[in-house]
Amino acid sequence: MLRRRGGSSRSEGGHDAAGMMRWLLTYADLITLLMVFFVVMYAMSVVDQKKYNALKETLQLAFHTESAGANLIMPYPGETPNSASVPQDNALRDTKEFQEIIKKIQAGVKDPNEIAFNVDERGLTIRFMDSVLFDLGRADLRADSLPLLDAVGEALKGKTNYIRVEGHTDDLPIHTSLFPSNWELSAARSIAVTRYLIERHGMDPKRLSSLGYGEYHPLYPNTTEENRAKNRRVDVVILRSNKAGGEIDFHKNQQ
Repeated sequence: MLRRRGGSSRSEGGHDAAGMMRWLLTYADLITLLMVFFVVMYAMSVVDQKKYNALKETLQLAFHTESAGANLIMPYPGETPNSASVPQDNALRDTKEFQEIIKKIQAGVKDPNEIAFNVDERGLTIRFMDSVLFDLGRADLRADSLPLLDAVGEALKGKTNYIRVEGHTDDLPIHTSLFPSNWELSAARSIAVTRYLIERHGMDPKRLSSLGYGEYHPLYPNTTEENRAKNRRVDVVILRSNKAGGEIDFHKNQQ
């Protein structure tokens, strides 16, 4: 009898220890879940400014709301409606102007597929593949490419945005008397487009700049001939109105 009682006592002590461990595990799980909950709540409270502005601009454009008082979503946390309205209105106006430019260009060319368009935080990029404008390894504008540039020039008449013409090549080396490397080739091509827009369409030279990037800013890896053809291009970038300040300062410093 005594042995059975002693055994029973040890068994009860074992049950108490097991119960204590289960309680600690449950408590630890609860604390872990609470920590995860607060981490998720914190992550949800952090708003990406660029994504927020892009969403707001898209909604305003889709519902044709033009005034700052007609915002479809609340201002970004920390902003007052008045402080946020000016840059947002400028961004919305830029986007509408870019859409008008795209429509005018597409209406003025025979094959709209010869030109690609992209709108991002810099502005509107009008992209020409090099085979459209130039022969391989040359920087003289092809005669049949001039109507495309004329359509761009006509669409940009009256616009006050600053414009950057950027030349790009693939990674195949070039060694000629005119073009010792792809730097010279890409720069010469961007200058050819810039000069045509100025001389043919009277665009303000102070608002245009030419850049040659060589092969160092590819759109795709230069692993196939198809990708190399896509990387050989000239981009005409219509900068957003809020990008003008840096360009103005640059021109002032050059005077």
